[in-house]
Amino acid sequence: MAAIAGSALLAACAVTGPADVDLGHPFGQSSESSGVRLAEERMPRAPHDEASWLRAVDQAYASAAGGIGAEEWLRQRMEHRRPGERLAVIMGIDDVMVQTHFAGIGTLLPRSVQFVRAAHALGYSVFYVTGRSYAHGLGRIETFLERMNVPADAFYGRPLGAADEQSAKAQCRTSIQAQGYTLAMSVAADGASFIGPPQAEQDIRLPDFAVPA
Repeated sequence: MAAIAGSALLAACAVTGPADVDLGHPFGQSSESSGVRLAEERMPRAPHDEASWLRAVDQAYASAAGGIGAEEWLRQRMEHRRPGERLAVIMGIDDVMVQTHFAGIGTLLPRSVQFVRAAHALGYSVFYVTGRSYAHGLGRIETFLERMNVPADAFYGRPLGAADEQSAKAQCRTSIQAQGYTLAMSVAADGASFIGPPQAEQDIRLPDFAVPA
């Protein structure tokens, strides 16, 4: 499946910098905004070995939306969309699309690739929101996903001047929503992605390596 052009960045979330140096909610109902502490407490801890981590990722997708499963929920949500409604999924990058912790940014996470391809085939727009900037490898990841034919409508890196990662990601979600999209489902592996409005109708919280053992 050919990737959608993925280089566009909305002005509110545009990232500038030097070349890479690689340093169960009902349909249409938004998730309740979480504070920093609650979001961090709700993130699952990542297993210490790669095989267990991959199984935990698979289970997170399978048990999404109260056990419906991620792709099935997307299918049902698309069937219930309002006339003219534009639905989007929001994806993280590190330990979501690429296996940063165990294998580096040059290795895809197969279950997430399966998910975004299914979402794209159903008619969802796919946006990537990350705390990375171009000075920290975002450009390389964009190129890698495009080369691997992973659907991508746009990538949103950390905006210049953002006070912290959670406010930066909230700012980018706001920009996507302002384009007329309904944020249907969000997938991330860090608590910062689930802090502050707007939030997606459903979220999938993948194992977070930052959660203390």
